[in-house]
Amino acid sequence: MNGSVPNWDDLRLFAAIAAAGSLSAAARRLKLSQPTMSRRLQALEAQMGAKLLERVGGGPAGSYVLTPKGAELLPLVERMVEAGEAIERARPDFTEDATGIVRVASGPMTIRFIARRLPELLDALPGIEIELYSSYSLINLSRREADIALRNRRPEEGRLAMRALPQPTYAVFGSKVYVARHPVAATEARYEECRWIGFDDTRGYSESLLWLTAKLGRAPHIRCSNASTILDALVTGAGLAVLPCFLAAEEPSLVQLTAPIDDLDREGLWLVVHEDMRDRPRVRLAADRIAALFHRYRHQLQPEGAG
Repeated sequence: MNGSVPNWDDLRLFAAIAAAGSLSAAARRLKLSQPTMSRRLQALEAQMGAKLLERVGGGPAGSYVLTPKGAELLPLVERMVEAGEAIERARPDFTEDATGIVRVASGPMTIRFIARRLPELLDALPGIEIELYSSYSLINLSRREADIALRNRRPEEGRLAMRALPQPTYAVFGSKVYVARHPVAATEARYEECRWIGFDDTRGYSESLLWLTAKLGRAPHIRCSNASTILDALVTGAGLAVLPCFLAAEEPSLVQLTAPIDDLDREGLWLVVHEDMRDRPRVRLAADRIAALFHRYRHQLQPEGAG
């Protein structure tokens, strides 16, 4: 190794390639080009005086495995990455007042529930700006991809603080226009006689899709990649769908056709923050107000019977 200190960004790049197993995957995560990644890895190896990653397999991107020296270095770099992420989480909060930006991440329907009630939430958060991030992907709170995440199953990984929120229930919905044209939609024969809208298989695991497929004995007639598109198709009268019950209070064009579906045994709704962030004034206040919002509208999240 020469006398200069290794560049921190290059060490972080090395750890990212080792974790991803390929240059292309690490480049996407770090938002860098593959040539830049390759050049910086070579520079780090020259600086360390040893080969750290070995390329295997074909293709332009290739796969990378650790060399013995790389395996020796990686645990040290991982500790640096963890410390760097902790510093990044703490950086915006050295001021003690509850002001600044709070990023909230969840699935599209949960984010929609919050967005429809933003005025009262913001009134309770003076000095705080809210960013709403809609994604089905598991948000990494350690890397500050969000300050607060709302998840439909209890997290088990990482240093996370969590609290249970009222769990949204699900039911079958149709538009008033569709139900008027297809009265069978109001009966149990709906599963044989009606057209259905649901998720496609790009979502991976989806309780509502599994339940609906079992009921129909086939995939939904119209398949969408996200709940917002399902809702749009539902409102136009394209068919029936399984969606959260709180939509009955938000979409006057829809009819809730069943009681909440007990068979959709979800694992609850959880408000999650990283332990390093839980006592930051802005995050703590926003988490408290979001939790209060969900409890205030519990009757819409968990209604009784059909609408």
